[in-house]
Amino acid sequence: MASFRWASRKRASLRKKIILLMMAAFIPLPLLGQFWYDKSSKAIKENAIDSSYQLVNQVNDHLDTYFKEVQRLLYPVLVNELTLEFLTGSMTDSYERYRLSDQVEKKLLKPLLTNREDILGLSIVNAKGTAVSTYSYLSAERRFALYNEKIKENGKFVIMGLEQEAEDRTFLSMAFKFSGLNGGDADNGMLIVDLKLTSIISITQNVRIGKTGFIWIADAEQKTAYHPNGYGAETRIPEQYRAAMGEQRRGTFTVPSGEGDKLVVFFRSNGTGLTLFSEVLFSELNQSLLKMNGISTVLLLLFFFVIMLIASAIMYSLSNSVLKLLRLMKRAELGELTVRAPENKNDEIGSLYRGFNNMVEELNRLVEIVHVSELREKQLEVKQKEAVLHAMQAQINPHFLYNTLEFINSSAIVEGNDKISRMIVSLGDMFRYNVQNPNDIVTLWDETHHIEAYLAIQSERFESLDYSIGIRERWARGVLSVRSMLQPIVENSFKHGFQKHKMAPNYIRISEMEVSAGCLLSVEDGGKGMPADVQQRYNDLFDLPIDQLLEHKWPKDERSIGLINVHTRIRMQFGEPYGLFIATSGEDGTCIDILLPLEQKPKESGGGENDDV
Repeated sequence: MASFRWASRKRASLRKKIILLMMAAFIPLPLLGQFWYDKSSKAIKENAIDSSYQLVNQVNDHLDTYFKEVQRLLYPVLVNELTLEFLTGSMTDSYERYRLSDQVEKKLLKPLLTNREDILGLSIVNAKGTAVSTYSYLSAERRFALYNEKIKENGKFVIMGLEQEAEDRTFLSMAFKFSGLNGGDADNGMLIVDLKLTSIISITQNVRIGKTGFIWIADAEQKTAYHPNGYGAETRIPEQYRAAMGEQRRGTFTVPSGEGDKLVVFFRSNGTGLTLFSEVLFSELNQSLLKMNGISTVLLLLFFFVIMLIASAIMYSLSNSVLKLLRLMKRAELGELTVRAPENKNDEIGSLYRGFNNMVEELNRLVEIVHVSELREKQLEVKQKEAVLHAMQAQINPHFLYNTLEFINSSAIVEGNDKISRMIVSLGDMFRYNVQNPNDIVTLWDETHHIEAYLAIQSERFESLDYSIGIRERWARGVLSVRSMLQPIVENSFKHGFQKHKMAPNYIRISEMEVSAGCLLSVEDGGKGMPADVQQRYNDLFDLPIDQLLEHKWPKDERSIGLINVHTRIRMQFGEPYGLFIATSGEDGTCIDILLPLEQKPKESGGGENDDV
């Protein structure tokens, strides 16, 4: 009964996992929806403002271009002789005034209006207020006094704003205050240009914002120059707009309307003095919002899909755990009693795994008991072989050899044979060094003493041999090495460099150099070296990784056994890049480099070459 309740609690824990998973799926949904809504609303508003700014700037650029084109068209009028005559002429009687005005109008002003339907009229007014005009000289004379007060400087076209004569249509007026060639006050005059609004309206109507959005224009006096609802829709900029604009040159604000809130973007042009407005309903921005909502829906569906994948993964984990247990039981049935199930689970599956492991361990224990006798017999055979080996080793007593060598040395000294005494001492040093554990890590200084003893013996044998060991003691004590590293390399020099070619040994030099990776040891001889292809084959073998190096089938010549043995021991002990490299080998000798690691940064001695061996 207790076990049943325990199992029920375990099953409940699995149900809790599923419940928690579903809660984790639903709780973030409102937050995620709100997040996406806020982000989308902000993005839509920013995009709408940026687009409106760009459109308004585009319209303003077109208007600037249009006004500059009109100005370039009229500049020749200002320097014409008829204009100068009209400004300076006395015109004492009506006939003279009519004659001169008629010539200016027919020969100068009217030709400029050819193919320019956008210009309503051109007027020139002299300093006395007398005007000649293609539209209405009375209107020009009336406006001259007003414009003259507003324009503070000569030589600059100024947009004066909207004008309307009686019931006639509204037009936009521009004025240019100038002086004649003489530069006197009597030469002063004014060129007035009356522009139809058709071109301005055409530039503005070519730009659309949304479905019902539009652009309208106000002049410097805050009068409506153009509005898509008609010229009389609004005579001035609304007070609400002016309050929101303040003194800003450009900006945005929202205003309520019968159809909803409007986004208003305004831009005041420094060049023309006009103010451009763009208006668009926020409700027309729903298309972008629907797009964002679609993205949100896709993300939510993707979220649900991920949740389903996680739920499926949990169910798959349960079924996979059972199948895994079945496979382990099958392997145990076939006799593989070392199999173990993972014990990192605390649910029902974990209990099954632990029970299976206990069963397999018990079976394994019983099998081991059955094989105890066989193991004991094998152990006895091993011990017998070890006893035989120890017996053979005991036949050679190192102490006996040491004592014998000491006796021979003493006899040589008594007989006065120093050569034999030196060889016996060197041989004893080599013997003591070689009988120690070959796997021990030694220092380069230990190896130096060993190879010095070996070369001392060889120099007694060969009087032609000249050897030198240029290794600093304090430096060498901080360089790590393997035991009996140098002797096989030097022996190769004697066997393959000198004896093989029937040469008398001439010289062997051992030197060291500090490099960034550690210590670079060089062993050089004066014998004949190996061919270039053999040298390259050895260097290729030395570059192999340690796993391939151990599995490689080596050449059977004696040279390869010594070199590869030393390289393999160094590489296994210290890893890459340490080991051997044949630097040079030819008719003049061979140089083998050995790269060794540093145990610690050695202290440089101030003794110079006195530290060399």
